[in-house]
Amino acid sequence: MSTRIFCNVCDEEMVLDQNPEEVDSGSGWAEFKHQQGIEFAHYDKLTDERTYEHECKSCHVARAKEESYYGETDEN
Repeated sequence: MSTRIFCNVCDEEMVLDQNPEEVDSGSGWAEFKHQQGIEFAHYDKLTDERTYEHECKSCHVARAKEESYYGETDEN
């Protein structure tokens, strides 16, 4: 089962993986890699509130210049 969500940048519909790989985290935030993009999860300890941001693969590659992030390279 998967969840449908929209990119916060371009509104493209994405399907999120059920058990995404956590690729980075810090105090109060984590970044998860999905096949169709990335998800940023933020946690505010003061309000006990969780918020999420989503960025499709195209927007993430354009912003961060991280083509290899998804296992794709220009090399054959």
